[in-house]
Amino acid sequence: MKFISSAGDYNVEQPGRLLMRAARIAPDLKWQMLGTIVVTFLATIVRLLGPLVVKGGIDNGIALGDKSAILTSAAVFMALLVVQYGAGAISQWSVALVGERYLVRLRSAVFAQMLKLDMGFFSRSKSGVLVSRMTSDVESLQEFASDGAVMALTNLLSVVGVAFALALVDWQMASAVFAVVAVLVAVSVVFQRQARRAYDQVRERIGRVLASLQEGITGVRVVQAFTQESAQASTFGRVNEKYFDANMAAARAISWYFPVVAFLRTVALVAALAIGARRVLDGTMTLGTLVAFLLYLDWFFQPIINLSNVYNLLQSALAALSKLFQLMDEPVVIADRPGAFDIPENAAGVVELVDVSFSYVPDVSVLTDISLKVDAGERVAIVGETGSGKSTIAKLIMRFYDPDSGLVLLDDVDLVNVTARSRADMLALVPQDGFLFAGTLRSNLRYADPTATDEAIWNVLRAMGIDDWVRSLPDGFETEVRERGGRFSAGERQLVALARAFLADPTVIVLDEATSNLDPETEIQVEGALRVLLAGRTSIVIAHRIRSAERADRVVMIDAGQVIAQGTHTELIESSHRYRELVEVWQRGTQ
Repeated sequence: MKFISSAGDYNVEQPGRLLMRAARIAPDLKWQMLGTIVVTFLATIVRLLGPLVVKGGIDNGIALGDKSAILTSAAVFMALLVVQYGAGAISQWSVALVGERYLVRLRSAVFAQMLKLDMGFFSRSKSGVLVSRMTSDVESLQEFASDGAVMALTNLLSVVGVAFALALVDWQMASAVFAVVAVLVAVSVVFQRQARRAYDQVRERIGRVLASLQEGITGVRVVQAFTQESAQASTFGRVNEKYFDANMAAARAISWYFPVVAFLRTVALVAALAIGARRVLDGTMTLGTLVAFLLYLDWFFQPIINLSNVYNLLQSALAALSKLFQLMDEPVVIADRPGAFDIPENAAGVVELVDVSFSYVPDVSVLTDISLKVDAGERVAIVGETGSGKSTIAKLIMRFYDPDSGLVLLDDVDLVNVTARSRADMLALVPQDGFLFAGTLRSNLRYADPTATDEAIWNVLRAMGIDDWVRSLPDGFETEVRERGGRFSAGERQLVALARAFLADPTVIVLDEATSNLDPETEIQVEGALRVLLAGRTSIVIAHRIRSAERADRVVMIDAGQVIAQGTHTELIESSHRYRELVEVWQRGTQ
């Protein structure tokens, strides 16, 4: 029995509707799928001819003592087996091929959609749940594509074909068998309802297991620092126990269903044998007909049992598909609007917020009617206590979010009317912790401009004064930075992030205090690179240190989502009591 990992409440759409939507993702695969169905149908038809050949061998060969009829029947039967297994192998391979090709398209479509979603979506969503979408959910689909689809197609055709063959061989015995099958169908409906509820619980709770596991691993340093290993393990244990309970509920549904199916199969065989034996004895049925009917009957129930097994995989696949489509249905909030246009390449880089209000959560305001203008080439430091809204300003300028009201302007143009490509060319962000992707140093430096030549990269590195450091690396540009840049120190990662931004040649740079996590020596090196990077560019610095404020052309102090003071560092020391208090806090922090 196969379950998949997921989380959250879900309602699976009508299977037919869900599958029709799934088909629209890769419409070009329909002809390959049709060919697969034809081959599978051929394999099924050939298999269904086998009992009729056996019937002829018994009635025309064994019963009449005709050796040539027996040999002919045996030869035909062997030929049918060869065709059957050949077509079956082709069917197995082609179904797997179509399934894997489809999953490639689906993964790409889901991941592309995720990358378009706004920061608000990622702040609301648990990372463990999102990871499970691209791992456990896709794995369930892969399981069905590689095993379940072939089994479902083959056995469904077998059930229909054998039912027809049973009625063709002897409709009276077939009627008795179909009465038993009607009971089996009713039992299966009850089982499916129980199994669906069980899958609901399993999928919801495995997501919690993944989230708890990821949280524990990510925060392992904090756990060990406070010696909370036992408490964290207990928390995980409680979540794990609930997952166990959900799996056992599913197992209980399975435990009664399959024995009932086996019992009904035996009842049908006994009934067919009793009726058939009596008719053979009274001469109204040949022995070959009875043998053929019993062979068909055995083939009838086995596919039904197989389809019951496939139902587990199908439920997992449909639930996974529903979850993936739910993710794909997430609205893309930050997107190019109709009529969006590019800003001219020679734009000055004036940034302005006009009466901007914003809240992450309804009725909890972060910024309130804030207005702020940063002139072209000006370096402005935004300061304030934690939670004052300074980082939110940076996010709005980068258009990670749109304001609830008011305007964010770039050269007097509302950012919502600017294309994403143009906005990316104009604006660059250097976060507090320079994030690097797994891969080479070259690929990370060229991330913002994949067309950049090595010569252009070296020019940037020389301008920043870090070309000697890169040359000292064992593999130069080909140095593997490892996951999240683990190959480098925090300062080296920040230098790479600055070089990446420099190579993009933006007009406006937003820095979320690029030096706050660095030691003094590395900070001096990074600050030297910053002077080169920021020269002649508009820059907004989210400042957490006094030195960032001192170096700025202007300091803007934010409190409770509003501008309460602005001026040079020296001017604010003299005129703003709140700013002096903040500076004193910074100074105490450096002692």
